[in-house]
Amino acid sequence: MRFQRFLGWLVLVVFLVGALDRPQVVRAEELHPALSNQVSAYDLIAAMNTLRISNGLPALVEDSTIDAVAQSTAATMAANNMSWHIGNVRGRLAAAGYGNGGTVWATENFAESSVGMGIDEIMQIWSDPDHMRPAVEPAYCNVGAGVAQANGKTYYVLQAAYVSGQECGNYSSSSSGGTPSAETGPNPVSQWIVPVTVATPDADGKIYHVVQAGQSFWSIAIAYHITIHDLELWNNLSREVPLLAGQRLFIPGKDTQGYATPTPPGVIVPSTPDANGRIIHEVQSYQSLSIIADAYHVTVDRILRLNGLQADWPLQIGQKLLISPGNITPSPTLSALQRLTPGADGEYYHTVQNGETLSWIAGLYGISLSNLMAWNGLDNTSVIHPEQKLLLLVTPPATATATQTLTPATLTASPSPTMTQAPQTGTPAVAETAPRRGVDLSLLLLGVIFIGLGGLLWWRLARRR
Repeated sequence: MRFQRFLGWLVLVVFLVGALDRPQVVRAEELHPALSNQVSAYDLIAAMNTLRISNGLPALVEDSTIDAVAQSTAATMAANNMSWHIGNVRGRLAAAGYGNGGTVWATENFAESSVGMGIDEIMQIWSDPDHMRPAVEPAYCNVGAGVAQANGKTYYVLQAAYVSGQECGNYSSSSSGGTPSAETGPNPVSQWIVPVTVATPDADGKIYHVVQAGQSFWSIAIAYHITIHDLELWNNLSREVPLLAGQRLFIPGKDTQGYATPTPPGVIVPSTPDANGRIIHEVQSYQSLSIIADAYHVTVDRILRLNGLQADWPLQIGQKLLISPGNITPSPTLSALQRLTPGADGEYYHTVQNGETLSWIAGLYGISLSNLMAWNGLDNTSVIHPEQKLLLLVTPPATATATQTLTPATLTASPSPTMTQAPQTGTPAVAETAPRRGVDLSLLLLGVIFIGLGGLLWWRLARRR
């Protein structure tokens, strides 16, 4: 009886220890798939095809290779917080196998948001002629799309392509072809695509759209380059209530009193100079080096030189760029090298000021950037900081003078960015099991087993005696 009771308690303890001993897996939060209540890749394709059909063109055919490249592009841009395209979309599609070796022509649209976007908002961003190429140019044949999340932002990418000199359909790399079914996306756009014919203004200059069977809020909003919110606000409606055939909708425009035309994405409002005349621009979504240079009436080379950048380095949202170093007047009699004074060790140093770059410092003293980096054990990934002292192995100046503090505040040298190639799927990577503090339950379990076996052996020996 005692043995059975002892054995029962032993089994109970082992069970409890095993139940509590659950490994805790830490998941990396670098990349997340799109949430189910957000716009899907299918929605992007269906919306673009709606516009294409509205223009009297056949729908683009979804291609699996383009889908894969678009998804990889969205993931890479999200992982790197990029403000502009990766570039060479036709080359990337050809390298992935699209076109079977033919000459590929392609275009790419992307949108970015930190709070998520509706399909009407995305298509409004893509309403300019460059982004509307897939909807208005007959040559385009295939399409693919991808959506990815990282760093608190969602990136939406659509790519359209065709092969020069070949008929549409002869080179598709998709095994099944065709457009996806209505169940492809979590919030699919209606499979029944009804073209929206844009109405003309009446005698008073106002535009009214008469709803046709199969038309929805989003398709009407896209056709008129407005948002669903605009339709709701100006017609006292709710998107939760379906539109009815024959319903008359007022379409607000730029001449409508009280209606604010949305600011096109990527438009730059130039920063004003600070007290020292320095101009710094903070990179926003849809801004490239050429767009920024045009806005400030400077050259791309000047921006690259002032910030220690290279033309093929991607810009990041929130990155600060020096546009003008400000009012820096060099000494009329002494050079920067002549104004140096030796330190306690007899060597010469430059004390980094807020915003200076390695290339600017090298130019200040008339030395090469490679020498400056070698003297201080730096490379292209190094970042300098204010008050940091940089060794200058230069010829001592002929006349030692008092050190004059310079105030040419430029940006800290940008490190050479290495683009993170995000995985093509939105599945978060599983990291190693996190170390746990306190008692290791697995060791405790082994201890309980050994104690139990020892107690059992002792009990059996005691009975024999």
